[in-house]
Amino acid sequence: MKAVLARLADCKRIILYALVQARSASAAAALHDHRSLGRVITGYRSGFTDPTRLTRWTRGFLYAHLAIVVARLCIRAIDQSGTGNAPELSSIPGAISWTLRMVVLYGTMLLVPAWTLRANHNARQLGASGMRFAPEWAAGWYFVPPGLFWKPYQVMKEIWQASVCPSDWRRQRGSPLVGWWWALWVTAAWGGLLASGVALLALEPGDREAVGGAIRLAGGLLHIPLTLLLLTIILKVREMQMAHFQSQRDQRSDHE
Repeated sequence: MKAVLARLADCKRIILYALVQARSASAAAALHDHRSLGRVITGYRSGFTDPTRLTRWTRGFLYAHLAIVVARLCIRAIDQSGTGNAPELSSIPGAISWTLRMVVLYGTMLLVPAWTLRANHNARQLGASGMRFAPEWAAGWYFVPPGLFWKPYQVMKEIWQASVCPSDWRRQRGSPLVGWWWALWVTAAWGGLLASGVALLALEPGDREAVGGAIRLAGGLLHIPLTLLLLTIILKVREMQMAHFQSQRDQRSDHE
């Protein structure tokens, strides 16, 4: 049994390493050969590309992420209540659970930038000229430090404005949803790391464990509203862009 567990642990490390390398390679490819990637994802040659399918995939992965977060919070609550009824995830079931979480995590990390690239491109096709961020960099800023701390917020704000009114997007106000989404994301992702680092330096080992548990709990709780906000933004932008596209198509049909 110990040999099996050791092999599973080795498999976990191998899979994690492979996923990290895949993410790095995909980000490098997106920035190095951005035109080819843009054609694959957005369909540059055909102009406006219906975002429904990509939106559906992104929404599905975000819902899966939300379900995993809620399930882990419930398991942690049961475990801390002392009832002893929290399910044990060890050996093969544990490896399956870990693999599922990694698939959802990295799938979401790739789909959200892909959706952002598509939304930026479509806004341009609807008539939003002079946008600050190119479609490829709209996706690339999720991966490139130090811009990843604020650029995705600016990108999403610009996409929202251009989706509200493509022909006069600069005069449109950004949505508070975008600001709250990014504030929660920065707090959950980077605030937790900062707090953990401070706890590691300033606290005794026993206290570190308690503080670490509180930080993980807070991070999990923050992921619920930030995921719901991102889902709302994605669905609303898709709705606005499709409405403009349909309106422009109807106008062209009337002129013909």
